[in-house]
Parts: sequence; structure tokens; C-alpha cells
Amino acid sequence: MARKTPSPESLTAAECARRTGLTVRALRVYERAGLLKPVRSSKGWRFYGPNELIRLNTIVALKGVGLSLREIRRALGSAPPALAQVLELQGRNWAARKMAADRAITMIQSALGRLKSSASLSVDELCRLLRSTEVNDMQSIVRELINQHITPEQEREWLTYWSQRHPRDVQDGQEEMVTFRAIAQDFHALMKRGAAPDSPEVQEVQERSHKAWLRSNLRQRQLEQLAWNPEVTRAWFALGGKLMARSAAPESADDAVQLEQFIHQARAASRSSKLLTPVVIEATRLRKAGASRGGAEVRRVVERYLEICRDEGVDDPALHARWIAAFGPNEVTRAGWELLAEISPAKLPG
Repeated sequence: MARKTPSPESLTAAECARRTGLTVRALRVYERAGLLKPVRSSKGWRFYGPNELIRLNTIVALKGVGLSLREIRRALGSAPPALAQVLELQGRNWAARKMAADRAITMIQSALGRLKSSASLSVDELCRLLRSTEVNDMQSIVRELINQHITPEQEREWLTYWSQRHPRDVQDGQEEMVTFRAIAQDFHALMKRGAAPDSPEVQEVQERSHKAWLRSNLRQRQLEQLAWNPEVTRAWFALGGKLMARSAAPESADDAVQLEQFIHQARAASRSSKLLTPVVIEATRLRKAGASRGGAEVRRVVERYLEICRDEGVDDPALHARWIAAFGPNEVTRAGWELLAEISPAKLPG
């Protein structure tokens, strides 16, 4: 093994462990895994300088999002990410943990307030409190799902994409995840209670979900991601529903599968879906028949679509149709959504 002269600011293994909070054993494990190559002195002592410390930051950040040592070695390759990208990844990871902790604290404080006023907690409230405050290994669950549905190359490209986004995009995404997870938990509670997807209580949650989608800019971001890399975006989009369902039902993978299906059924039974289904079926027929885009039949279908969008609070009909054409589960009606996307205005008049 080649020996080098350590730089003056280099740390011994013991100093590195003491100042970083890592253990000497962890340093050895990373070295044996091929993730770290500390400089050796002429006497064989290991020293850790700026390059090694940057490498350690990268390892810790990637471990924080659930990657194994083998996956980290593949992710780093011959060109590890820049320190700025690593710090942004760490920031997103801790911000997500903070939001989860803040939400759990709020629920605990609310429960304490109820108890101090001599009010009892319902079974649903107690179950929700447990789901929000239980100590479970969600990172392991997330890692398991990613390993099942995402290739290492797709994961690496996705992490690189997000490391280059504006911090506001990242924060928006994290806040929306908290919102949609709470909605998924409400769906889960109703499903376990035996409520039907078309029941009023389930449809009330579905309406909240619909409004949350309209308020967010998720559809716009996902279409931008699709333009960046269709294969990677579709893979992560398909995974997103599974992750959300499992986060709402962490105790049971079977429950999570049923919850994902339950949410799809609730959407299909929603008022807006029932209104839009005959419109898009007719648009699909016209598209396949080669009807003129300026013809009377096409104009009538588009006018009906715009009327529904106005009534349902969809202020960008073209974006809405583009998103469903790109990510909707029904391949049969895709041509109809594409026709509506091409002809509808970008914004409805105020």
C-alpha cells in the first residue's frame, strides 16, 4: 500500500471519530466496504483529511435515505456527488423528519388537551395517535419498496435530479407529502371500518384529496419530470402511490395494497370522475374516428369539458388533461384526454 504524507489538518481515526460523532468501528466498516480510502502515514496510521470528510458526509447522507453500503458504493461510482448536493440531500432528509416530528407533537398535544379537560379519546383517535408516534422502521420499508420497483440507475438519476432543484421545490414537495399522507391515513381508517368507496364519508375525504391536488403544483412538476426522463418519472410515479399507502399502513403490506386499491375506487366513484367519464369517452371516439378539431362535435365535447372544469375548480384544463393523459391508469381513454389537452385553453377566464 502506497504511503503519503498526511496534510496538516488531517485527523487520526480517533480524532475523526471524536469530532464527527462516528465510531472508529464505523470508519473501518466503510473502509472495508470500499467506500473510504484514508491516507496512510509512513508508519501505517490512517489519517482523514477534507476529501475523506466530504466522502464521509456523502456516505452518511445516502445512508440517511435508506441506501445500503453496497448501494452507496454503486451510487458513488467514479464520480461522487459534489458536497453541495450532499448537503441538500441531508437538508431534505432532516426537513422531512422535522415535519413528521412536528405533526406527531401536534397530535400528542391535542390528545393531552382532550385528556386534561376530562374528555376521552375515540378508538379512531387512539389508532391515529399510535400510527403517528409509533417507533417503526419506515426507512427500511421505503428501502424495501424502492429495491422492488426501482433500479439503482433510476434511483441515482432521481436523486441527481432533485439535488439540482430549487430549495422551494423541495420544500413544497415535502409539505405536500405530509398533506397527502394525512389524507391516506383517513382513507385507511375508513377502509378498516368497512366504509364503501362511494359512501359519503369516503367521498368527503376524496373531495379533500381532489382539492389538495388542485392547490398543489404536483401535476406541473410531474409533467416537467416526464419531459426530463419519461422512464424514470413513470417508475417513481408508480412507486409513489405504493409508498403513500404503506406510510399510512406501515404495520401491514397487505393492508397497504388494499388501501391503494381502495383509494383508486374512491376516485372512480367521485362526482368529478362520474361527470368526466362520458365526456372523455366521447372525446376518445372522436379522436379515433379522425373528427376535425374544428368540427361541431369536437367543440361540443370540449365545451362540456371546460364547463365541468369550471364547476370543479380546475382552472387549467389543458394541464389537467395532459396530466391524466400522461399518468392516468386507463389506456383506453388516453387518446380522448390527449384531444382535450390539445384544444382546451391553458387557463379558464377569471
